[in-house]
Amino acid sequence: MKKCWLRRVLWMVLVLPMTGCGEAPDARVVQIAMESADRQAQQNQQMAELQQQVAAGAKQLVQADSEARQELAELQREFRSDQAEIGRQLDALNSERRQIAKDRYRDSIVGMSIYAGAGILACLLPLLLCGWLLHAARDKQGTDEAVAELLVEELTTDRPLLLPPRRPVPLLEHPSLAPSRLPPDSDLEDPSNSA
Repeated sequence: MKKCWLRRVLWMVLVLPMTGCGEAPDARVVQIAMESADRQAQQNQQMAELQQQVAAGAKQLVQADSEARQELAELQREFRSDQAEIGRQLDALNSERRQIAKDRYRDSIVGMSIYAGAGILACLLPLLLCGWLLHAARDKQGTDEAVAELLVEELTTDRPLLLPPRRPVPLLEHPSLAPSRLPPDSDLEDPSNSA
């Protein structure tokens, strides 16, 4: 603003001595100089306002750039923290995957071991049972004799208790001793049935 007034005064100082005093054509020159000085002052004022607007725009631009840089820095921090969190989650996932793989491997080995152990036990069980029975049979004195006596008695008796009942076995018959064959409708009885 001071520069504007300074220029106006400077123009007046330069123009007034040239105009002189009293003559009419000089008044016209003074008027033109005054109009020129006024126009120059208006232009200077417009330039000052324009410079103020440019300065305000530059200040706003610097402020907007600063805010954008701060937002960018904040976004980068958030991005890095998100990346770190994703990295931790990925590590935890890989650790869990490895643990599951170990558990599956161990479970398959345990399962196959149990299956093989059960098969071996199933094979050994009859052998162990036979060995136990043989050992038990050795410990009892006289049981073999008692069993043999019981079997002989069962085989020789007419009514066995342990064995199924015997069916009578037909004896071989001589044809002359055989009873006569009669038709089933005859009233005559067979002499062997009457006894």
